[in-house]
Amino acid sequence: MTALLARPWSWVLLAAVVATSLAVGSVHATPATRAARISYLESIIKCPVCDNISIAQSDSQQAQDLRARVVQLVDAGSSDQAIERYVVAQLGTDELLRPTSPVIWLLPIVGGALAVAGLVAALLRRRRIGVPPAVVAADEALVAAARSAPPGAAP
Repeated sequence: MTALLARPWSWVLLAAVVATSLAVGSVHATPATRAARISYLESIIKCPVCDNISIAQSDSQQAQDLRARVVQLVDAGSSDQAIERYVVAQLGTDELLRPTSPVIWLLPIVGGALAVAGLVAALLRRRRIGVPPAVVAADEALVAAARSAPPGAAP
């Protein structure tokens, strides 16, 4: 197993598998049924008067009113994106519980790439440094002396 991980192509393959898994896992299909759409929208719209919970989780009057408005908009045929734009226009961008900026999705990828690049640089540097020959010769002399000493003798 370690011989396989010593090959550079295996690390590239591992990185590709991880990136593909993250990309596939982060894509969610849009709910098709009316009830599923309403449930999805209620789960991503933040309660205007609560601390970081959705209108689906809140019992406040404002959350109930917003849930009723979401149902009206879905029944009127509005798309999910149109309903999200309506909420943002009425309440602001902080009222959605999912990121709206692509920068939020790119930061972990860039951070991961920088971490991998740092790890590769550290491993390459470590490989280049090696062990100085003087240390190896001194270590070999100590080992030879220890092997030739009689048992029980102090080193």
